[in-house]
Amino acid sequence: MAEAPRVHALLLAAGNASRFGSAKQLAPLTGQAMVRRAAQAVLDAGLSLTVVTGAYAAEVAAALEGLPLTLLHNQAWSQGMGSSLGCGFRHLLGGDSQAALVCLADQPRIQAPQLLLLLEAWQRAPQRMAAAAHGDALGPPCVFPRAWYEELSGWSGPQGARGLLERQAQELLRVDMPEAAVDVDTRDDYEKLNHS
Repeated sequence: MAEAPRVHALLLAAGNASRFGSAKQLAPLTGQAMVRRAAQAVLDAGLSLTVVTGAYAAEVAAALEGLPLTLLHNQAWSQGMGSSLGCGFRHLLGGDSQAALVCLADQPRIQAPQLLLLLEAWQRAPQRMAAAAHGDALGPPCVFPRAWYEELSGWSGPQGARGLLERQAQELLRVDMPEAAVDVDTRDDYEKLNHS
């Protein structure tokens, strides 16, 4: 049986959460900072992990203390998510992973079972990208084969990878994942989640 491809996870946790009003990565859910929950989900799925930090880097590092992961500081975090993607993929270019799983710190319903579902679907066609689908929306978590690292390493600015996913929609594996629809952008989102 062929060996499973080596997948390395990137967890983007660099934003300053301006709509939230404070470091949402650190907001507690069931007693754990959201960023630690997200990191633990990746580790529970059996992957090696790099967390891209930016704003609140020291606080995020403290929240992740004791977990077996790599911290990567994005100096240009204020430019937006695209700059964190670029920073993460430049880091991965020097490694031996065959694909990258990109996750966000503010999708608390995404846990190891959802990540494993996505990876399992992707492994059936590992030359293609795979992304979570909910309704008509496509987005993270998503898997990018190594062939895309070079392009993504040049990413900058506020835009994440959605444009790339939409451009490749015909070739993309869509994995139905209603949990990906839940993200925390505002205090209202957080309060709803805490009371659900």
